[in-house]
Amino acid sequence: MERIKTVLAHWNITEFLMVERFHEQTERILCHIRTTEGDYFLRGIPCEKEEATVRGNVQAHEFLGNRRHMAPAVFSTVDGCNYFAEGGHWFYLIEYIAGKNLEEIQEDEYLLGKLAAKLHGIQGYDCPSGLKQDKSQFYDWFSEKPFKAEFDRILEELPDFTLYEQCLIHTDLGPHNAMRRDSGEVVLIDLDDAGIGSKYLDLGWAFIMQFVDFDHQTGVMRYRFDLALAFLDGYYEGRTLSRKEYELIWQGAVFTHISYMQTYGPDAVDSIWSILKYGMDQKEKLWENWCGTRQPKIF
Repeated sequence: MERIKTVLAHWNITEFLMVERFHEQTERILCHIRTTEGDYFLRGIPCEKEEATVRGNVQAHEFLGNRRHMAPAVFSTVDGCNYFAEGGHWFYLIEYIAGKNLEEIQEDEYLLGKLAAKLHGIQGYDCPSGLKQDKSQFYDWFSEKPFKAEFDRILEELPDFTLYEQCLIHTDLGPHNAMRRDSGEVVLIDLDDAGIGSKYLDLGWAFIMQFVDFDHQTGVMRYRFDLALAFLDGYYEGRTLSRKEYELIWQGAVFTHISYMQTYGPDAVDSIWSILKYGMDQKEKLWENWCGTRQPKIF
């Protein structure tokens, strides 16, 4: 607590209540702070993270939060800095969002799609995303797995995403990273890798990672066509989704799903591979649903 008190003094915060500390088992310092002036969220990132990454994160909060109210605002210290290093951590202070996360329901996916379209249409931001867009990073993976040859064939079919539209992206668009303020406004949170990157990687993330519903106990899978269609409805409201663009979204879905295949440890790889294959098999059915039932959704 003394360390937190010392850090908060940089913002001239001397009296506060520690409401909650998150992820205490990790090296990150994430705290909900309450003061008489309002609530804040203190973030401490280990200095192993490059300063450029932290600076990009803070810039995203300033650009989307302070200027556009689409994310938590960031607060300057008494010295006029948006972040600083102390005791092995990078620290910055952002607005605490009073409200609740969006849910995996049609209404909220529709709102998330609209917010994503707004995000991708913003001009004037130039800091690159932390998301690596190069598929070559995956070619050395899974040499011991029986699906290696098929895995490599899938990689071969993925495009160079740097050749397609680059815009301001979030990199982890899902209900877990969007909140509805108590006022009703929907905002993005967790801008860790936000920046300029591929629109199709940003859009594609949910189409396998989220919309494949996997029962970890039984291994049974189902595809949430209702959520996928609602998200597309929100994103393409009043606009046409071409087959070419649809293919790019799905290629983005495959890329982003593959990028997570080693995240959960070696015991999860086979399950995540099965989810990938199942998700890819739903692409044509989702397209048929989109083409056959396209009327604006009213929630």
